[in-house]
Amino acid sequence: MINFVVSDLESALIPDGQLEISEKTINLILELKKNNVKFAVATGRNYDAVRPLFGKVRNDIIYICNDGGVVIYQDKVISKTPIDRLVCLDVAAEIEKDMRFQLVFAGERNAMIRTRNSDFINYLKKMGIETEYIKDVKAIHEDITKITIYTRDGLDEESYEHFFRKWSNKSNVAVSNPEQAYITGEYVTKGTALALVQHVFHISEEDTVVFGGGYSDIDMFEHSYFSYAMQFADAQVRRSAKHIAENVDTIMEDILRM
Repeated sequence: MINFVVSDLESALIPDGQLEISEKTINLILELKKNNVKFAVATGRNYDAVRPLFGKVRNDIIYICNDGGVVIYQDKVISKTPIDRLVCLDVAAEIEKDMRFQLVFAGERNAMIRTRNSDFINYLKKMGIETEYIKDVKAIHEDITKITIYTRDGLDEESYEHFFRKWSNKSNVAVSNPEQAYITGEYVTKGTALALVQHVFHISEEDTVVFGGGYSDIDMFEHSYFSYAMQFADAQVRRSAKHIAENVDTIMEDILRM
């Protein structure tokens, strides 16, 4: 019996650049809870940016944030995997020399930047990401759980291959979308975070439904018997899932009817 629903945020719950989760979706999550079905959101964003989006159910869901770097439930940290500090310093030292890129450092709950570029700050605000300015990465005393590398001109293959060769021996290096690459702790992905949550709450893969639309969601599909790719996702993502969904709400309604 299905007792766990996991959904990507950006491509599934707020697709097409939406800024808020619909009231209908929030009410469906509430109904799932009443029927003893847990709900988790899996996202590349930090906890402080995501939690307010869920309104009246914000205390009832599991947050897999920073692409698996942090898992929080009822405002308590279940899992946190920091990036090797030497990798963080090396990334900052190299990337900040290149004007094509901007960096965001995610802590346990917050997000930090080393730029005062107003266009970039406004770009992040549109996604609900409020950032703290820091003068130096060495001044960050908390664990860094994700580094996002942004580029407005699109991430070229040569740059990504360079990032991968240089830092993948001590961390996970991956692509979010054409404008972003990211770095998390070694072996940290949404999929490994999902597996940990299933272990903590004694949930089987056979009882898990996953919705995703991005490359970082593919390894979550591997931990779910019922995997749904959003219909407008890239072909590789659609091929990786067992089913295609137009939206999350319709499938959640089906689960409630079951």
